[in-house]
Amino acid sequence: MKTLNDFLNDLGARESGGNYKAINRYGYAGKYQMGEMALVDAGYYRKTVKRYNNDWTGVFTGKDGVNSLYDFLNNPIAQENAQIIYKKKQWGYLKALGADKYCGSIINGIKITPSGLLAGAHLKGAGSVAKYLRTSGKVVEKDAFGTSIESYIKRFADYDVSTII
Repeated sequence: MKTLNDFLNDLGARESGGNYKAINRYGYAGKYQMGEMALVDAGYYRKTVKRYNNDWTGVFTGKDGVNSLYDFLNNPIAQENAQIIYKKKQWGYLKALGADKYCGSIINGIKITPSGLLAGAHLKGAGSVAKYLRTSGKVVEKDAFGTSIESYIKRFADYDVSTII
C-alpha cells in the first residue's frame, strides 16, 4: 500500500505539478492549491468577512512564519504542515457526515477508501463527498475545471492515511 507521503506527493502533483509557488486563476495557492477556507481550517488565515472567494484580503496568523500569501507560497514546510492539519480537519467533517461508514463499499465500480474520501473532499469538500455517497454515485460534482469528485475518489484510493484518520 502506498504511504501518506505518497498520497501527499501524488495529490500535490495532481493539483499543481508539485509547484509550491503556483496560484491558479481562481486564487487557489501552493502545491495543494489551498483556498482561504482551507487555510482558515488549518489555522494559517483569518477572513475578516465571511465571503470566501480567494481574494486573500484577510489576515494571516503568523503560524510557521506565514504572514502573507507570499510567505505561504515561499514556505514548503508551512504548506506541508497546513495540508496535514487540513486533512485531519477534513476527516472530522467526513466522519460527522457519516462518510467513513461507506469505507469498503463499492460505488460505480470504485472501492471507497479513507484516502479516496480525503481526496474527494480536497477537490469539492466533505459535503459533496457525502452527497456522492448518499446517492450511490448518482450525484457526481465537478470542480471549475471539470474534474469530477468520483475521479479523485478512484485515483487516490488505497493510500495509508492512518495517521490522518
